[in-house]
Amino acid sequence: MKKISRYNHIYTWRDGYNIAYNARSGGLALLTPENIDVLKSLFAKLKKNEENTLSKEEAELLEQLSHGSFVYEDQRDEIDILRFQHMADKYDRTELGLTIAPTMACNMACAYCYEANKKGLINDEIIRALYDMVEKQGQHLDKLAVTWFGGEPLLALDKIEEISGELISMGRKHNYKFSAQIISNGYLLTPETADRLTELKIGHVQVTLDGPSRLHNRKRPLKNGSDSYKIILDNIKHASSKMSVAVRVNVDMSFTAELISEMLDELTAADLKHRVGIYFGMVEPVSEVCGNIAENCFNNHDFSKLEIEFYSLLLDRDFSINYVPRPCASYCMAQTLNSFIVDPAGNLYRCLGYIGDPEKSMGNIAEEIDYGHPNFTRLFDLDPFDNDSCRECNVLPLCMGGCPSRRADRNMENDDLCGTWKHQLPAMLDIIARSRQAKIKSNV
Repeated sequence: MKKISRYNHIYTWRDGYNIAYNARSGGLALLTPENIDVLKSLFAKLKKNEENTLSKEEAELLEQLSHGSFVYEDQRDEIDILRFQHMADKYDRTELGLTIAPTMACNMACAYCYEANKKGLINDEIIRALYDMVEKQGQHLDKLAVTWFGGEPLLALDKIEEISGELISMGRKHNYKFSAQIISNGYLLTPETADRLTELKIGHVQVTLDGPSRLHNRKRPLKNGSDSYKIILDNIKHASSKMSVAVRVNVDMSFTAELISEMLDELTAADLKHRVGIYFGMVEPVSEVCGNIAENCFNNHDFSKLEIEFYSLLLDRDFSINYVPRPCASYCMAQTLNSFIVDPAGNLYRCLGYIGDPEKSMGNIAEEIDYGHPNFTRLFDLDPFDNDSCRECNVLPLCMGGCPSRRADRNMENDDLCGTWKHQLPAMLDIIARSRQAKIKSNV
């Protein structure tokens, strides 16, 4: 018996067309005026369990909709299906996720940075403990996924090379797949460095640009006061020929559409329009260190409105739209058993916002992992299916309850605990559909 998914979103689009999206599968379809009438008739019959009375058109549409899970055949409720996927991901031990900060030092002095003025370089003892962790799990692993973080991780390029080489070698020994990415400010991402990172199987880099050059150079100055924007753009241009590049724009209340448009002009002039993906990140006061910026930060609901305006600009300027609603089994690593953040001292954390704060550590990599540690369980034990609002939400598969640290650490209203998809899904689906249409036309 076919069931209609509770996670269907069907919106009137333009010229009589409709956008159909399923949050559990990520299925996206454009329905013609004729198809929407067939869909209404089909859904009415399925609700009455009259599948044996379908017309030819209804049967054909049913088959197509099944591929995107708009309708599904399973005796279980979809909540039970989602819960199983969530729990399977939560307790999976076949993949090890390591976010490694080889140093907390940085060559920039960003006003909103929660890492403050930290130093330190990972030493041989911690590196050996890192290898020991991977060695103990190696024979059971299918995949090891590494993210290089900081500070500015490229200040410790020699450590990245050393550790990556050994983990790749261990992968050949234990037959696990190795993948890696790096989060960098981009200033040290020279062509020579990008080439070396590629050899180390680092296939993706995230670089932050805080608006156009005149704003970026003020918000993200080098420690010595020098500008960084032009060098970063030059570095990105070469890196994008070697790996995928995501440009993150950290947005606070000082941002306007005019500033974003100015930045897009500069990216276009640098021949980066079709070389990078751009997404917008909401600046948040995640710790006491950056509490001074709280008054200049958006809440989720207001930020979601600005997202629509900024992504519309990307669409109008023919930039790629890579920000799409993707279903997930878990919101982040804090909800998974086998993912850890390691700082230069070997301290283990469950959230990037905690790194460098020993009071929020769940122990040290040189010690036996304590899965009963309060700093592990306080985020790991949060279950979206125990929350009435989450369980009944029709975008639950897109966020799985949202950011655990927001729930555990900050006194926030429900709307701010949710991801922005809760507030702007129809408008973003419109932008995504128009972007895909434009791509199809340009390829004809």
